[in-house]
Amino acid sequence: MTVYIEYVILDNFTFTSLICYLSYKIMREKARKARTAVATTVGTVCAVMYPFIKNAAVILIFKAALFAIMCVILYIKIPKFFLHSAVFLLSTGIIGGIQFMIAFLVHGNAFDALRLPVSDLPLSVFFLTSLSIFLCAKKLMKGINAHRTERNFIYDMKLTVGDKSKILRGLVDTGNTVRAERDVIFISSSAALDMMGMEFAKFLTEKNASSIIVHTAIGDKKIILLPGQIELYLAEDEHIFIDVQVGIGNIKNNNEYEAILPLSVLDKEKAL
Repeated sequence: MTVYIEYVILDNFTFTSLICYLSYKIMREKARKARTAVATTVGTVCAVMYPFIKNAAVILIFKAALFAIMCVILYIKIPKFFLHSAVFLLSTGIIGGIQFMIAFLVHGNAFDALRLPVSDLPLSVFFLTSLSIFLCAKKLMKGINAHRTERNFIYDMKLTVGDKSKILRGLVDTGNTVRAERDVIFISSSAALDMMGMEFAKFLTEKNASSIIVHTAIGDKKIILLPGQIELYLAEDEHIFIDVQVGIGNIKNNNEYEAILPLSVLDKEKAL
């Protein structure tokens, strides 16, 4: 059976990447992509050199040195360096065990499983195909479940600010814990302008207008708060009436909801 150097490189690069990725995940950490790429490249280049080393002792020393170098690349300046290194060995055993299992199923004996490739094609081709299908299916199901969960927390509501009212669809956001004097709901400036017309500008220019500082991923932001009331329609014969403060925020245009509500609104007393 002919073994092409390109296949050896592809296999080593693929499975070394998986070892690095798995070592981070076992530690419940986000995989460091740049570190993984560098460590994988170093590991693959060194693996190609193994056939040219004839002395078993030198190979052992070479592998030990490579292990140390890869651990430094992957985990230096990360807490629990030695624990990470031990997990890297564990990950190597897991991925190596999977490779051996596949080869044993193909050849039927341990000697050939350790010595011969499983086919004329690199093992990584079969593995990456299965992995890609799995990841695509996982991402699709995650999107479907997220959409389903979001839909379960979207309710029709009537928002009133001053003498202006508008029927909106509100998303109850479990991560929204913003509160001022009352529970705070958020609508976009376009929704506020559509509901209040020119009175919206009046609210924004009031010197004594209430406001709150909200911490976001891009920094702190001042949000103007307007006094209002909502009537939340949970079911055909079950409503919630509550006084709120309405924050004008940057809500992305969404065809499913136009307002964001805190989870606490569901704890309010319901009216039948």
